[in-house]
Amino acid sequence: MPPFHRPSRAGTAAVTLSAALSIGLGLTAAAPAAHAQTTDTQPAAATSAPVLPGKIVYAQLTTPDLSKAKTFYGSLLGWTFQDRPVSRGHYAEAFVNGHVVAGLVERPLPDTANPPHPIWLPFISAPDVPALAKSSRQWGAKVVFRPTMIQGRGEQAIIADPQGALFATLRAPQGDPNDTDTTAQGDWIWNALLTSTPSASAGFYQKLFGYQVEAAPAPDTNQRYILESQSVARATVNPLPPRLPPNARARWLSFVQVDSVGSAAEKAVQLGGRVLVEPHLDHQNSMIAILADPAGAAFGVMEWHDPIAAGDAK
Repeated sequence: MPPFHRPSRAGTAAVTLSAALSIGLGLTAAAPAAHAQTTDTQPAAATSAPVLPGKIVYAQLTTPDLSKAKTFYGSLLGWTFQDRPVSRGHYAEAFVNGHVVAGLVERPLPDTANPPHPIWLPFISAPDVPALAKSSRQWGAKVVFRPTMIQGRGEQAIIADPQGALFATLRAPQGDPNDTDTTAQGDWIWNALLTSTPSASAGFYQKLFGYQVEAAPAPDTNQRYILESQSVARATVNPLPPRLPPNARARWLSFVQVDSVGSAAEKAVQLGGRVLVEPHLDHQNSMIAILADPAGAAFGVMEWHDPIAAGDAK
């Protein structure tokens, strides 16, 4: 199963906090493709590798133009791609240094005057996807695509949380990568949930994945929370930026490690993308920016220069 290799630390909570105050994203998102690969009704093979509930282990982009997306992300992040046969549409896997970092699914946008933006969908590890999907409904979420076995990936479901943020949950047959893998240019490194109800949202994910929830360290303690599992920080929960209406749909935002945020922002524009939040230092002095690809899918970029190996537990 392709992982999110990234450093995890409690202090990383501030990675996206300043961005959360200024980012402006679309209010609607294109529904992600449920079956990027040919479905398989057989159970996943047994594994002795550990499952790390709550770890964000994968990401998938739904985009109206796969070829243009491959050109953009390949040129910007150094990703290479391998097309995969699917039952319908087109699908490709993205690689960095020989390991898979993402899946890209081609899906046309609705022919409307105000079509939704494509999105990056985070996949969160769970030991029992059907049970988790059932529990999510009890706590106010909506199961967008029911639990399904996907060949080569495992059992997955797509869920909208009570505030509308879309995410997928996954049980990979080979288990999850451990938290000591190092990161490099092009790897996913951090995740943040932007929501109008940070406290309630943190509580929802705590019940669903068993996260330990902590308030973000000063100066970011105002309704900002860290989600941790296995004593490792996995994501932050942040307020929606003030420029969005208070009833705006919540959304997940994932960050990619780059060698230079400034250079990445400039190149993104040259490749047809946009800079949604200009490069700046966050409260932990990490350089970040928020970008959008040519189709409008938002993602973050971040420099990471910590000499300690990624994934250190608290």
